[in-house]
Amino acid sequence: MDIKSLEELQQPDDRTRHFTPFGLGAKIGAEDAASFQQQAVAHLDLAEVVPESLRDAYEQLRTVYAYGALWYDFYTIAHDRARLLLEYALRERLLGYYGNAVTFIDKDHNEHTLQPANFEELYEEIRKGKRLSKEKWRLRVRPSGTTIYFDGMLDSLLRWARAAGLMHGQRNRNIESVLKWFRNHAAHATGYHLVDPGAASMAIADLAEVINRLWNARTPGGRLYPAPIRRVVTVIGWTEQGSITWGPAEHFRADLADGALTCVVVLAKEHDDDLPRFDAQYEATHVPCELLWGPGSPGDAEGWGAQHHPEGDEVDILDRLFMVRHHDGRLYLPRNPDTAAGLAAPERAGTWYLVRADGPLDVFGHLRQLIAGGFGCTPEGHCGRGCPVETIRGGTWQEIIDALAAAGVPARPREVPDTRVPSWQPRWNENLSDGTWSVPRP
Repeated sequence: MDIKSLEELQQPDDRTRHFTPFGLGAKIGAEDAASFQQQAVAHLDLAEVVPESLRDAYEQLRTVYAYGALWYDFYTIAHDRARLLLEYALRERLLGYYGNAVTFIDKDHNEHTLQPANFEELYEEIRKGKRLSKEKWRLRVRPSGTTIYFDGMLDSLLRWARAAGLMHGQRNRNIESVLKWFRNHAAHATGYHLVDPGAASMAIADLAEVINRLWNARTPGGRLYPAPIRRVVTVIGWTEQGSITWGPAEHFRADLADGALTCVVVLAKEHDDDLPRFDAQYEATHVPCELLWGPGSPGDAEGWGAQHHPEGDEVDILDRLFMVRHHDGRLYLPRNPDTAAGLAAPERAGTWYLVRADGPLDVFGHLRQLIAGGFGCTPEGHCGRGCPVETIRGGTWQEIIDALAAAGVPARPREVPDTRVPSWQPRWNENLSDGTWSVPRP
């Protein structure tokens, strides 16, 4: 290797200077480049409840990333280290979760409680003799009491975290398998490779979100495990000609609004571009949008708000429950279970599905493929094709309502008016019985 002076080692790497707050382009100053890259990961903090040893390893990782301003290859080292720390974080969480007293059940239903000083001891203990093969030791998961195969490898650690409720979200189920692939690629890399600062900072961001989630903390604005979304009281208005407007109710004034507007007052994510698809009957927006009042005139909307003083709230967007109706060849958009429970008897006919997902379009896409056939989608459990959904069950409307109650999340019947913003999005598709669907025009 070339022996460099301290001054030479301190020289900025020009490759980093092409990554700017405005995207990839002409170089920025070395000081600005160093500051920008540190700011890219400075806000990705771990929750204080995370153990100190893991926090130290994470800070070491962020420091390596910061030195990419001097040597571009440090971004690759930081990227790969972030992927490898995932397994370490899961190991630390498992031991802390069980208080270093981990219970396994053998094939004869006998309990075996291990008290390892560290994960390496646990790893060795479960491999003694034929505990994982003929004796079929399985890890007991708290608090459910269910058991899973556990060999101490990353795949079983991820499976345990899911079973223990320390990871959630249907899309994340697929992303977690990608994180496992990244870890294996970093652990078994066969040669030189190079990643850019963006890929490295995203790897660090993913790691921070996973670690925080494992210790029951959520990330505001996160990509994987976001904290509950803040919803504000919002007025949506539209005309017969299709003009649509919306904004926070606190700024709404009827005397400045078009008198021809039809208005509704809703709880919605602020600045939500999905609101032109709002439908009181169906889940048409990614972040749930809940009708509070309407429809009516601008004056009535303002008067209702002044009388009732509605307030905003927070809503979780992961692992939501949806009810979907398939009747007379038509598959309807997903509904909130409370709205579905409030339907009149004629609206209850047909086959219904209870599905867990992070968004309504994931549900609709999965069921379209399931009913059309030939796509490999499965009617129960997690989709075998990889759709980010879990189909809990199908049946009659009453059977689904009963299933919700049995699961401890009973639907609260809620009648809502049949109102929606004029939209290109149809409320249903019709199965043509040849593997295709017709999409009605609005």
